[in-house]
Amino acid sequence: MRKAAVLLLCSLLMVAVIFLMTFFQIDSASLLKTNIAKNTTNIAKNTSITTTPGTTAVTYVTTRPKNYHYVNPNRTFKHCDVEFTWGKMCPELYTELGGRCDLIKGTFDCPDIRKYARFTPRQAQLVQTRMLRIFDLLAQKYKIHYWIARGTLLGAARHHGFIPWDGDADIEMPLDDYVKFFQVAAKELPEDVFFQNSISDPALKPNDARDYDVHKIVGIYEATWNPRLRDRNSCYKYCSAYGCKWHDGLMIDMFVVTDVDESAIYPLKQMQFEGFPLNVQNNWEQVLVSLYGESWPEFPTDKSPEENPDVFHGCEKLRK
Repeated sequence: MRKAAVLLLCSLLMVAVIFLMTFFQIDSASLLKTNIAKNTTNIAKNTSITTTPGTTAVTYVTTRPKNYHYVNPNRTFKHCDVEFTWGKMCPELYTELGGRCDLIKGTFDCPDIRKYARFTPRQAQLVQTRMLRIFDLLAQKYKIHYWIARGTLLGAARHHGFIPWDGDADIEMPLDDYVKFFQVAAKELPEDVFFQNSISDPALKPNDARDYDVHKIVGIYEATWNPRLRDRNSCYKYCSAYGCKWHDGLMIDMFVVTDVDESAIYPLKQMQFEGFPLNVQNNWEQVLVSLYGESWPEFPTDKSPEENPDVFHGCEKLRK
């Protein structure tokens, strides 16, 4: 009789324990879901979310108002099945890789993530994205007008980042804004970014400058001798092949515009580029049509990178 009572008591205790475990598991799951939903709602108010097929969504904080509209055309991702021997048609964007770059109390917090990519062309683009973001932060700080241009504009509109085979980045800016950048902002660049023009790098100028406008403050600024931002820890190896003497690290081409069509360019709009908002001119779509034709949104599959830079060694190290 005692044995039967003990068995009954043990059975009841087991049932009670199982019930309590089930109850708390359900309650915890509900609470977790509720917290996730709340956090997701709060994040959505202040962040943008970018995804690439096969990757986890990554959020990054933006400082734009809730109703801010980025003008990137939507991506269908139908082209993302294409891969090359040297990279991907749809690599993870800079921010999707965990990249960040901010200016906090006058100090750049911009870790170098070139090692986060496997292929050399993409490693180079991660370096250039960081430089673009640094430039944009300084432009915001000093109210300097600029816009991404040429292949970089095409990349933003078509890929939301770099064209996979592109080897540099292009921006344009009015002459007055370039002078302002030269006088005020360039000195605040991080040590690993070199501002290159005909003054800071005397080798970057023609043998005969008589046909060029030599500005009293910034010197020669016309292409092919236009200013650039250069990464100090990489090398295109162009000068080692052709004998030039100027700094040859991975670059952002800065093209100075002297005749600004304000009705076409302003007000500036913005596109997401590698997860960061960058300026584009107001008539960006007409510009793309004029440069690349009506078929600019199509994704060619027969392209390949023209450069083969050393992404981890500056030119001076390679010469030793």
